[in-house]
Amino acid sequence: MSENALEVFEVSNGSVRVFGGVYAANDGFFAEIHEQRDGSIRRVDKSDMLPSHEIAVAWMQSRPWFKHSA
Repeated sequence: MSENALEVFEVSNGSVRVFGGVYAANDGFFAEIHEQRDGSIRRVDKSDMLPSHEIAVAWMQSRPWFKHSA
């Protein structure tokens, strides 16, 4: 995940950490989510290009890992 995230979301159960961010791009906004488990990190979800920051945050909050953030 880049240091330039506009919004950051994170949850952990002790052995698995899920984190994501909302980013600005030239033609809109996008969000991506990563999972860290056993020392390795993998991307588990990424939105399409979205028209606004608010919609990108709503997309992130709709994902199962972050529903409690809504």
